[in-house]
Order: sequence, then structure tokens, then C-alpha cells
Amino acid sequence: MFRKIRTFFVAKFAIEKKESLLLVLACFLVLSNHFNNLSAWISVSTVGLMLWRAWLTLLGRKLPPRWILIPIALALMAGIFWQFRSFFGRETGVAMLALLLSCKLLEMHAKRDLFVILFLGFFLLLTSFFESQSIGTALQVAVAAFVLLLAQLSFQFNSHIPSLWQRSVILLKMLAFAIPLTIISFYLFPRIQGPLWGLPGDANTSRSGLSDSMAPGNISKLAMSEELVFRVKFLQEVPQKSDLYWRAIVLSSFDGRRWTEGRGTKEVKERELEVFGKGISQEITLEPANSHLLFGLDSVLKPPFIENKPTEINFEGEMFSPALINHRIRYQVVSHTRYRHNVNEDPLILRHNLRIPANLNPETKQFAQNLSLKFNETQAKVNAVLRHFREEKFYYTLEPPLLGRNSIDDFLFNTKTGFCEHYASAFVVLMRAMGVPARVVTGYQGGTLNTQDQYYEVRQSDAHAWAEVWESGQGWIRVDPTAAVAPERILQNLSATQKSTGFAGLVGDLIKENAWSKALRMRWSAINNSWNQWVLNYNQAQQSRLLEILGLHQIDWSKALTSLFFIGIVVVGLLAIPLIPKAVPMSAQDKLYAKFCAKFKNFGIERAIHEPPSSYLERIKPVLEKTKYKHAEQFIAYYVALKYGKMTNSNLVLKDMRALLKKL
Repeated sequence: MFRKIRTFFVAKFAIEKKESLLLVLACFLVLSNHFNNLSAWISVSTVGLMLWRAWLTLLGRKLPPRWILIPIALALMAGIFWQFRSFFGRETGVAMLALLLSCKLLEMHAKRDLFVILFLGFFLLLTSFFESQSIGTALQVAVAAFVLLLAQLSFQFNSHIPSLWQRSVILLKMLAFAIPLTIISFYLFPRIQGPLWGLPGDANTSRSGLSDSMAPGNISKLAMSEELVFRVKFLQEVPQKSDLYWRAIVLSSFDGRRWTEGRGTKEVKERELEVFGKGISQEITLEPANSHLLFGLDSVLKPPFIENKPTEINFEGEMFSPALINHRIRYQVVSHTRYRHNVNEDPLILRHNLRIPANLNPETKQFAQNLSLKFNETQAKVNAVLRHFREEKFYYTLEPPLLGRNSIDDFLFNTKTGFCEHYASAFVVLMRAMGVPARVVTGYQGGTLNTQDQYYEVRQSDAHAWAEVWESGQGWIRVDPTAAVAPERILQNLSATQKSTGFAGLVGDLIKENAWSKALRMRWSAINNSWNQWVLNYNQAQQSRLLEILGLHQIDWSKALTSLFFIGIVVVGLLAIPLIPKAVPMSAQDKLYAKFCAKFKNFGIERAIHEPPSSYLERIKPVLEKTKYKHAEQFIAYYVALKYGKMTNSNLVLKDMRALLKKL
């Protein structure tokens, strides 16, 4: 007896140990989604606490007492305050919840503690989408959610616990019922413009990208990133590669090293744009960047509407949204690559675009003065500077040397090595020194065509700077000095201008140029684009197009919601049919036992549902004669043997049971 009891408790402890380890694993998968965004000490602390919990479980030891846990929790919260200087905010809240989940694993004394851990886990899974909403993140969250649900399901069993595989099958069946209805609801339920809730002030964290200033090295550092900026789909005609200039920011103030926007000239006049030829229609999907900048092929004719709200284009051709762009948006614009911009420019603007620091770059000014003596017309001066870039030994590189106080002099006459911002800056200073109004424009140039979905992908590595000069009767004209030094940068891409060094660089180039790997990258990018278009960016316009495809026009949403409600009930009902318990046919011995019980019900002795046959036999004993009681006792013995034992010759036994029943 003692051995049986001991075996029972050992087996029960082994089961509880497995379920506890499964819960720890689920929490680890939940927190692994945040390791890239949490501070190193927080990630190490959470992993350490979970390993502590797993170690205690494996050894079968008790959880630590509160006098140990409370100081640990206080120390962790002090660390949070030391890092964030607050207990409020999105990042702070996620960090605190991660530590709380890990600590709670060491403080489980009742079933309610289990549910606290489960609900904390589900909430932290949702916060994973604050940082990323990619397919990879969604798959990682799905795996963590499955294991978390599996742990929750495991704790619902009291006595017999199915195997891990059986529990997984049960969970998959449950999800199979829920997923179809979820998909239908996602695509057909009326889309609400904007989020359903607000986020704390630190939700829109800054992202790398073009800034409102430019100094040597700014764009070259940015060009090392392969982060996606926006995707473009040309709806009709596709322009030449050399026309793919995506205008962003105009910089007209120069302090000798840094270019900034001309603050006092932004609202002087209205924009003048005279266009020629057929317009180029584009559909642009812009990634969230926590900025106001919008992009379009230079030059955009009219500002687009985004989410039914107007946007703006100022007189310099900069396009921006009044609202901060902190989520993925999509819009359409029409551009013209042949145009005249601000032919009747304000004299104040022209004077501003002639200014250069008086006490800097003397060699550059002398060189410009010498050129001015040879050339009078604006175009001739432009060609002279570009010819100088081509004929002298200038080099285009991502790693230019540092420049001194007279940065333009150093670049033009000493290093002769730079990136696009060096050439654009030097060109504009030379033009201004020759009396030609000029300015720097930053944005993106080029883009990579994804052959899988025909979208052009513009990345941070396509960041570029060029120049604009003003000519009487022509307005502002784009001039790209980089094309004079590295034309392959304009006609191909940045990688065409950079030579890899070392074994790793050569191997990387071979992998990038391999047709199979290139097709695989494009396929994955196309999948991500479809995910963005049909999941993350699924809005009212997308839903309207989908409903039109389904043949549903001018929907009355009140009726539609009512219909969806009843359709949902029908779908759930159909899915629930397999869950309806099937009636099990009564066995022959059960039928005889039912007749046996019915005989004594007439005497007022009714068998209770939970009452076993032996107990019922004791209750009917007083109303039976000695002979009949022996018949009843034999009947019950036969029934128990057939029902719960391993008796053979059941047909003979059933025959005897019928005979005994008649005698009663």
C-alpha cells in the first residue's frame, strides 16, 4: 500500500515538474521577442531568474521565500528608475513587465498566480509589435503564443494528463476552429481609421534617416544601411534609371561645414511649376520614420491625400505631411521629370542662395574667380566645374578622409576623395562664388526593382545629395556632380561604385550577385510587401477594393454587421458539430442492469446516478427474501464481472443474467 502511494506521488510530481518547465519555456519565448530592444542588464536578469526557476523545479526544491524575493524586486525596480528616470512610458512599461513576469515565476503559490503569469505573457506578446510588425516578428509571436496556450491547456487537467503530443493536437483543433472566423472578421469587419488607443509620448521613437542638415559624412554613414524607406509601384510608364530622383529636403544655408534649411525663406512665395510631357503616376508605400517627410519622383505636381487628409508642398518642392508619420502609409502622386521650377524667383531667395562664409575657403574662392574670368554664362560655368571633377583625379568613396576648418579647400585641392555630399557641397560653393544662385538638395536616387512583384525598393543606401542652380528663364535646374565622377552610381546603384576588400567582402559580393540568392531575397521582399499591403496596411480603401472584387458595392454597414453576426453564429455552429458528444449505444449488460434497477424503483428504492452496484445491492437487501437476494447478488456479480472485469463467455453469462432477472 505504501509503495502504491509513493509511486502515485512520484508520478504526480514528475508531471507537475514537466508542466512547470513548459511554463518557463513559454515565458522565455515570450521575452525572447524583446531581447533586441531591452537593455542588456534587463535581458540578463530575466534569463537568470528563469534559469533559477527551472533549476529549482528540476531539483524539486521549494521556491524562495519572500524575504529573498522582495529585495531582488526592489533592486530591479531601482535599476529601471536609474535607467529611465521614470516608471511611466512605453519602453519603461515593457521593461518592468518583463522583469515582473520573470519574478512572478518564483512566486507561484496558488492557481491565480498561474493565470497572472499567463495573462502577463499574452500582454507582453502584444507589446512585441510596438517595435516590429514584420512577418518574422509575427511568426515568432505565433510560436510563443502556441507554447503559452499549450502551457495553459496543460494546467486544465486534474487527474489524467494527456501526452504533450495529444495536448498539441487538441490545441491545433481549437485553433483550427478559431482561425477561419478570425480571418473573415479581419477582412470584412468595417475598418476604423486610425488606432483604437493612444500610445505614450515615447511610443514614436526616432529612426535613422535624412535629417534637416548635412555635413561631410552624414549621407555616407546613412548609405551603409539597407533599411527600407519606401516602395514604389509605377502605375503606367516607368522612367529611366537616371530620372529616379526622390526629392526630400532643400538646404540653402552654409556655415563653412554644415548645410541647413533656409529658415527665413520658407514661406516667401507660392510655388511655380511648369511641367512638360506626360505625367508619371506612382503608388508609394512609405515606411514609418517618425518624420513629416513625403517622397515622390522629382517633381510632384500636386500634393496627395493621405488617409483622407491633405498634405503640402512648399515653394521649394518639399513635400510633407502635417501629421507625424509613425505608421506605414500609402499614397499616389503624379510627377513630371521635365519641368521649370520657380522661373520668377524672388530676389530675396536668390540673394540668400549666393551667401558663403567670408573668412573660409580662400582657395575655392580664388579658383571660382579664375573660372568666372573665362566663362560668363551659367551653363558654361556649370560645365567647367563638372569638367574639373571629371578630369582631375577625384574619387568617389564611402570612407572619405576627415576635412579641416576650410573643408571645401581641403576636398577640392587636397583629399579629392568624398561621397555625394562632398561633391554637392563643393559644387554649390563654387557656383555661389561665381555669382550663380545654387543650393543643395538631399533625398534618394535610384532604387532596386523587385522582379517578383514589380515594386521598386528605395533603401537608406540610396540616400543621395545633388545640387540645383538657378538660371534666368529656366528656373531651378538639377545638377548632379556625382554623375561627373561616378556615373555608375546614377545608372546602377551604390554597390557598383564600391569595391569589396578582403575575403569576407569578396564572398559577400559573390552571394549578392548569385542569381539564386538574389531571386530568394527578392521573393522574401515581395512576401514582406504583400504582408504590408494586405495585413499591416489593410485600410478602408483596401477593404473597399476587396469588396468590389467580391461583387459587393455600396454596402449598408448596419445590415452587413447584422449579416456577419448571423454568419458567424452559423460558422461557429458548423465548426462545433464535431465537438458534440456522440451517443454511445448501451451494452447488453447495461440494459439488463437498467431493467434490474427499474424493478426495485417500484418499491421506492431508486438508484442514485453516482451509486455503485454493490452499494445499491445493500440498500435493496431488506425488501428481498433470502432466495431472491441470492439471485440479486449473483446478478450483480455477473454484471460487475462483465462491466469491469475480463470475463469470457459473455453470451452464456448474459443468458444466466436474463434467467436471474426473471426469477426476481
